[in-house]
Amino acid sequence: MQRRDRVFRAVLEAGFDRVGCLPLSEAGDPRFEEWLASGMHGEMSYLPRHAPAKTNPERAFPQFRTVVVAAMEYGAGTPAPTDPLVGNISRYALGDDYHDVLKQRMRLAVQSLRALDPELRTRIFVDTGPINEKLVARKAGLGWVGRNTNLINPSVGSYLFLALLLVDAELEATGPEEPDRCGLCEDCIPACPTGAIVAPYVLDARRCISYLTIELRGAVPRDLRGLVGNRIFGCDDCQEVCPWNRFARAAAPEQLTQRPGFRDRTLEEWLALDEDSWTATFAGSPITRPGYVGFLRNVVVAAGCARDQSLKSPLRRFLRHQEALLRGHAAWALGELHDVEALESALTDEEEPWVKEEIQAALGRGF
Repeated sequence: MQRRDRVFRAVLEAGFDRVGCLPLSEAGDPRFEEWLASGMHGEMSYLPRHAPAKTNPERAFPQFRTVVVAAMEYGAGTPAPTDPLVGNISRYALGDDYHDVLKQRMRLAVQSLRALDPELRTRIFVDTGPINEKLVARKAGLGWVGRNTNLINPSVGSYLFLALLLVDAELEATGPEEPDRCGLCEDCIPACPTGAIVAPYVLDARRCISYLTIELRGAVPRDLRGLVGNRIFGCDDCQEVCPWNRFARAAAPEQLTQRPGFRDRTLEEWLALDEDSWTATFAGSPITRPGYVGFLRNVVVAAGCARDQSLKSPLRRFLRHQEALLRGHAAWALGELHDVEALESALTDEEEPWVKEEIQAALGRGF
């Protein structure tokens, strides 16, 4: 058996659905620095640090020769909740943390390989590494990058996780590259609630709901809050309208199976979570990424978007929360509910300038 065949077999037997590879020298992203210069990465400060490796991975990892890319389907799953009073969590986050699942599977592959090839040197990346996984997958023939900037495979759509394995051996590249099959379709562009797809194949992360609800640590920009809807962690809209996802596998692998309550819990129930309950609920889940306060910020914004008077009472509690981030967003949300009494009362006691500004802005909307 050829060396590449052994590598691919180990990866597939570890639980991945597709695999390809590329010389590391061909894995550089020539457009990354231009995208950074535009500022579209927002507050993701780690991305500029990744720039040298992103553009020239061969120089950043001189001991390796080939990058192996593996794809795992996570399935279309159950439909997103349409009720504005029910929190919507992105499909990929409904089960265990995919970082852990994919790393575990790739480590199994490496163990199998080293049993046959003890001298083989490897390095694993899942999402957090400095190499553009989607670009590698495209060049290796696993799909094309669509107008929504997601990798699309013609057989299964875009509900895919990617993992990379660097090896110090030279393996014959896979391919050919999958042609762009988006055709004239641009459904994903108007489907984005916040207009984050600013041009075909160009995503402004600063406007993307996934960025706003996961990566952003501070306040959600006021002009975007009303567009978030009931999305409390991530967003799938640009994928849900993609015609290629009619081919997506219905069910997720066992470790990524939807946890009970993750897609039918109301905003009021999420708002009632104390930190201990939140920690227990999301143990081993990617939803820990924004932290407890960040997650509650998302739910408060969703509650404001719902504009339902039943949420007035729980939101009022957040006007007195110890975290200024939550007080400020609660002021905005109560402004959406026209709760002048609560806002005027909070204004007399508030000392944080930013929160006072949010309360005054809410009161100044001309109820």
